[in-house]
Amino acid sequence: MHPWKGIAISPGYADGVAMVYDDQADHRLGFPDRDILPAEIEAEHGRLNDATEQSQGELKQPEPSAVGPAAPDDSTAVLAAHSQLVRDIAAKVKQHLSRELVNVEQALDSVVGTLVDRLCQIENEYLRAREQDIRDVGRRMMRHLTGSPRFGLSSLPAHAVIVARELLPSEAVELSRSGLAAIVTEQGGRDSHTAILARALGIPAVTGLVGVTSQIQSGMRLLVDGQAGTVTIAPSAVEQAAFSKSREHYQRSLTAMAADETLPCVTRDGMAITLLGNIGQPEEVEQIDIHHLSGVGLFRTEFLFLESHERPSFDTQCEIYTQVANALEGRPLVIRTFDLGGDKFPLFLATQQFGPQPSRHLRGMRFSLAERLLFETQVRAIVHVAQTADVRILFPMIVGSHDFSRAIAAVDQAVDKLGASRRPALGAMIETPAALFALQEILALADFVSIGTNDLTQYMLATDRHAVDLTDECTAWHPAVLRAIQRVVDAAGQDCPVCVCGEEAGEPDFARLLVGLGVRELSMTPVRAAPVRQALRKTDGSTMRQIANQALQCATPGEIRQLFADQRD
Repeated sequence: MHPWKGIAISPGYADGVAMVYDDQADHRLGFPDRDILPAEIEAEHGRLNDATEQSQGELKQPEPSAVGPAAPDDSTAVLAAHSQLVRDIAAKVKQHLSRELVNVEQALDSVVGTLVDRLCQIENEYLRAREQDIRDVGRRMMRHLTGSPRFGLSSLPAHAVIVARELLPSEAVELSRSGLAAIVTEQGGRDSHTAILARALGIPAVTGLVGVTSQIQSGMRLLVDGQAGTVTIAPSAVEQAAFSKSREHYQRSLTAMAADETLPCVTRDGMAITLLGNIGQPEEVEQIDIHHLSGVGLFRTEFLFLESHERPSFDTQCEIYTQVANALEGRPLVIRTFDLGGDKFPLFLATQQFGPQPSRHLRGMRFSLAERLLFETQVRAIVHVAQTADVRILFPMIVGSHDFSRAIAAVDQAVDKLGASRRPALGAMIETPAALFALQEILALADFVSIGTNDLTQYMLATDRHAVDLTDECTAWHPAVLRAIQRVVDAAGQDCPVCVCGEEAGEPDFARLLVGLGVRELSMTPVRAAPVRQALRKTDGSTMRQIANQALQCATPGEIRQLFADQRD
């Protein structure tokens, strides 16, 4: 049987025995559905309070047997997020049952269903992944309300490969105690908490295998390739041999990369490259030290706004930014102001019922300038923290000097209001064709610029963001995108630092290509830094410049990739 091809969401290799998990059968919870009298509201609130307390009690339980150095922190972060979610959902349930006069189970089911439906309609993958957390927490609370038994996955046979329609985050935490070999699912995204936990625990995981739970039976032998995203059922001797060879090569490369991570990122001919990390949650800053990076090149602050049911306050933001800056111990922290609008629309704005919301149709800096109060509060918080730390401000999706000037004016206003002694360095994200045609005006105002390859690719090639890298034509490897990057580097010259912070910077060959184009700062997901560092240390600047010059003359992404293939032959 040919290997099943899915989506790799956690790297690694596993040879194990399938355990098919029917989550629908295990978690189908019945509940009473009835109307209540006003006099019963208080009693229903009491029942909800008990379920809330029990749920939060479970979520505070330690995870002593989680495996791997990053696992306890990541498990704790997921459980902490769920604990906050329990409180948020409970508050909405109380409002719903008091208004609709229905029992607490029915109110909980309605609130969870509404939140899930709302998130599922959003195109943004990060937000869609959060609906999984909503369902997970809702089911936990419902279990305590109905007295249903707790699901049990903690006892699995050795080398078990869990095969399921999907795994919710709490199930992934439970499984982390069991010595699980791999995870194979039909549903689940790269940004889900389950995927994050699998990567932290070093558990290979593949998703997107539609119908796999009906094709695989418990007890079947499986080979799971978390690098290529494939699952082989009942492998032949030839398939087993090839798999073992790939796994041995992977283990050797991990050992070599781990040894290289403590070394400076310098090419063979002495060219120094600065490697920085992209983070999206405060706790991720710990990965900067783990992977020996020079700082944070991109702190995406959208999480603060997308996961909050109210406007994040000045004090809340100051606390979070200070926490991250302190963890870096003097290394630079580039905070990107919220990149919202379009499919990334905060729930606390979406639920406002008064007046039109023209900002919903804007993106990046234009959204920020339309939501002035929200933007100015964030800018003041960043400026405040920047007085005692190396904090820099990056503005998303700048299209020209007009919007950039207005953003800078907001910073100057914040400096004045706070009586601050200094203005932090200010940067612009170059992500649109408009910005390319306004480069000189933008560079005249900027202290630094960053290139976001995902959005730049989308807008340069007129494609859907989610299609980027799904085909060889919708990719940052496209010659048009490379020429745009070259244009930014040439225009910036020696006066304005250029950092590439799109996720393509974490792909070793593409990183070499960027360095050949003149980029000297790369920011990526921290876990991807090791192979990039290793690749850059093994080559020299002249070779990378030669490849880059040839790439700029190519007509297709495939021709560019072939340049690297020819070099390795």
